[in-house]
Amino acid sequence: MPPIRTAHVVLWVTYALLVAVHVSSLLTGSEMLQRITQPMFAPLLIAVVLTALPRRTRTSALLVLGLVFAWAGDSLAGLAANAMQLIAVLSFLCALVCYSAALVPLWNRTRDTMRIALAIPYGGVVIGLFVACADGAGSMLPAVAAYAVALATMAFLSAGGNGLTWTGGTLFLLSSSMLAMDWFLPGASISYSGVWVMVSYTVGHALLIAGMLQSMPARRWTACRPGAALVIVEN
Repeated sequence: MPPIRTAHVVLWVTYALLVAVHVSSLLTGSEMLQRITQPMFAPLLIAVVLTALPRRTRTSALLVLGLVFAWAGDSLAGLAANAMQLIAVLSFLCALVCYSAALVPLWNRTRDTMRIALAIPYGGVVIGLFVACADGAGSMLPAVAAYAVALATMAFLSAGGNGLTWTGGTLFLLSSSMLAMDWFLPGASISYSGVWVMVSYTVGHALLIAGMLQSMPARRWTACRPGAALVIVEN
């Protein structure tokens, strides 16, 4: 196995282990460990993208930029201050815009009618959740409304990609919905909601990135093989 591919696999394994450690910290109530591990998710996924793709393309640039915004959101999401929550929402909003832009070419090439039909209820879920959370959002209402639109758009576009992006987008939608309930609907209690939010978020994020990588035509380890011919189609 080429060294670059070995590094890529190791990064995925490290990500899985980090998620397991973070979930364990949620179950045990270790806040220090939670604060250390959560900001490490996005950098690991950035390294996954960079070790997989042979050169910078529109898609890889959008994925990396989206992950940078996700890192900012992960770093601020655990802080209680309203200002920090607003910045976290705006950071995740920017991440969703980047992911949606990356998904558009894939959706145009491989959209599946059945998956698109199944994705239509996403809009209903997001609208219903927004209406329920509107009173609790207060001054953050405009940002929450923009986030809801971006979330529904990303989930819809992910459904028209491949199985991995579809599942990842759905889990991302589920995670954001539960987080919104935690933040803006205190009475809507879900047992172990923090655990379910992070499990669906981390797995969904990984599947979304993996699905986008699967859609790319070449890998760095393919380019490194002696005598291999490399043809790159810009995405």
